[in-house]
Amino acid sequence: MGVAGSWLRRAGLLLGCLLLLFPGSALAQESPQPTEEPQELATDLTEACTFLGIKAPKGWRHAMTDGRTAAARELEKGESLTVRAPSDMGTLTLRLCQLNSAFLLLQRGQTGLPLRIRIFRTGAMALRVPLVGGCRAVTICPLGGSLRLAELHVFGPGALPEGPDGLLPPADKVDFLIVSTHPDDEWVFLGGVYPLYGRERGYTGAAALVTLPSWGRADECLNGLYLGGFEHQPYLLGFPDVPQNSVKRLKDRFQAEEVTLSLVRLYRRVRPLVVVTQDVNGEYGHWQHVLTAQAALDAVALAADPTYDPSSAERYGTWTVQKVYQHLARGMSRITLEVETPLDSYGGLTALQVAKKAFTAHRSQHQTPFRPTVGEKAYEDIRFFGLTWSTVGPDTQNDMFQHIEAGETVAALAQATPEPTHTPPPTNTPTPTPTETPAPTAAPSPTYTPSPSPTLAPSRWDDAEDAARWAADRANWLAAAVVALLLGLVALHRYRRAHHRHRE
Repeated sequence: MGVAGSWLRRAGLLLGCLLLLFPGSALAQESPQPTEEPQELATDLTEACTFLGIKAPKGWRHAMTDGRTAAARELEKGESLTVRAPSDMGTLTLRLCQLNSAFLLLQRGQTGLPLRIRIFRTGAMALRVPLVGGCRAVTICPLGGSLRLAELHVFGPGALPEGPDGLLPPADKVDFLIVSTHPDDEWVFLGGVYPLYGRERGYTGAAALVTLPSWGRADECLNGLYLGGFEHQPYLLGFPDVPQNSVKRLKDRFQAEEVTLSLVRLYRRVRPLVVVTQDVNGEYGHWQHVLTAQAALDAVALAADPTYDPSSAERYGTWTVQKVYQHLARGMSRITLEVETPLDSYGGLTALQVAKKAFTAHRSQHQTPFRPTVGEKAYEDIRFFGLTWSTVGPDTQNDMFQHIEAGETVAALAQATPEPTHTPPPTNTPTPTPTETPAPTAAPSPTYTPSPSPTLAPSRWDDAEDAARWAADRANWLAAAVVALLLGLVALHRYRRAHHRHRE
């Protein structure tokens, strides 16, 4: 390779060692972005890869490829995992078992030189990371804490097969938000909403799961959302599931104030126009359904109040949800979802059939009597919803988006162009008097409003994100130091080479 190649290789290896010693270091900081995939089918290289840099590398490959979230492995702070492939890598896929993740990903070529360094801060459960051309090894280092990995696959260049891990990360902005208590409630009780308004009518929708009974249930949820046609992964609030027979003993683990606060922060963050949630009577009387339905309604008024949770108001701004629909509620008006009408976007399947198909992914719940149905049990019927909050008045049509301006949707905002410059009318032409727009009719405020508590800060969505942001911000000055050192080594190499030539 020669003197120059040897010095460059040493510099690259030194940079890699520094990155392992200081896992906060980075040269780039970003989240995965969807890219156009080539047409050729990619080859799964995982079985041919070598796993290095961890305590028990033999067990890791099996745990990362067995398809079970129960076999998740944890990288502790300061540890790293390196995966080397015998040929060029194209895409790295990951399944994560934690609410929010922050990690560094170092890509290296065949000679060991760094090709790209990225920092990921994400609330996604699954990631598809496109790798640069010529990448032969990747090193993963957790930032700000440990990192739990359930699945890891390495693919060569080409298109990946479709699957749940292809769902986009949680959306930054949505048109409607489905607030579900448990994984599977989004289909059993609210299953007609997304097929009709998301895939069929083109609104951007997402699901928020209040409880996270287990990562196995979360994995079932991801699979169900994929089968149901969702584009984005769910928001996970991470509260524990408390069964009916454990309410007296564990009720303090699921408090109305904490759930409401988490939903306020989520509303402010993703700014939904419409919120759809469960029955205020808990469908079949489940106490967590009752609490979630009430908290989802209470959070609407509080999300618009700048004095409630000022930290999230400062970060995201306040937000006013325009309409809230609750399952089976009477409300100021009622709608009936047409869930037995064939949908073109699903190849002729009805919304009911889509919900039933998506529910098949929730295998752990198949022994329960609950299913997406129409007309069999009143508390399960997925057709009926009541409008319980509105800033645009009651409905006169069977449409959740009636009275909502089309220009406020995610698609319209993405296509918005600057308004043309206003030209004043000629002086000899009288200016027409503008027509006054009637003020929106607001529904009565929710009956229950929890008092703001400055000490209330559940360690779930936002707190985990804060830790990830702090770790990534700390990486900036470390990255500058590493780059400066690398440049110094290159300069030293050039000086020594020139000095050597001079002596010759």
